[in-house]
Amino acid sequence: MSRLQGALLSVALACAFAPAPAVAQYVGTTAPLFPTLIVPLFPNAATIPFTGASAGHGQARSAAPKATPPGTRLPAGVVSQIDANAADLATHFPPGLRGKMKATFTQSFGAFKQFERKLALPDNDVATAIAAYIAGNYMILHGVELPDAAFVKLVSQIRGGLQQSKGFPQIPVQTRRKMYEQTAMVGMFMATAQMARGTATENPATIGNLQDSARANLALVLGEPNAATLRIDGEGMHF
Repeated sequence: MSRLQGALLSVALACAFAPAPAVAQYVGTTAPLFPTLIVPLFPNAATIPFTGASAGHGQARSAAPKATPPGTRLPAGVVSQIDANAADLATHFPPGLRGKMKATFTQSFGAFKQFERKLALPDNDVATAIAAYIAGNYMILHGVELPDAAFVKLVSQIRGGLQQSKGFPQIPVQTRRKMYEQTAMVGMFMATAQMARGTATENPATIGNLQDSARANLALVLGEPNAATLRIDGEGMHF
């Protein structure tokens, strides 16, 4: 474990296992941002995101796209706003925890960048960040950890979904940067909180609170029916 990962784990322990009222406002913290950014990417509720299958019918879409799909990586030169984005997420916590949570989200993003390099995934790819968001929330919700291969498959699925989306290319580049940074921050925070479980005395109310937040976060991206039946394994994400 690197120093960064160790530091992040210690902060996650402090936050995840603090008395329940201290993190009570974490539930749904991403709601102000993500409904306006991610949900419009998949406006057709009858289609399961990323799978190319029609909900309840298993019918595949037509094969290859008619044109070269848009990329999901951020273009070079887009200004990073890690400090501001971490501070923005921290505002959804009680005032006394905001400084600590800003630092935690900043560290979470650093851990995400390490994870990107570890798996040799493209740098600054929005698909990877959204995958981390989905995976991290899934992990804390179900009390599991995911193998690297399952995560890589998930990234591929999400990249395909974004490339098929008509809405994604319309999002301003700087807004995509915000999406990239904040989904990575939340995803890694949740994943680290799950990794920390069992290494300290758990507060059941706090864990339940994090799980409620994870459930709400997944519903924002996938819709409630899909979020409720989501499974991630060696085949990636399916419902």
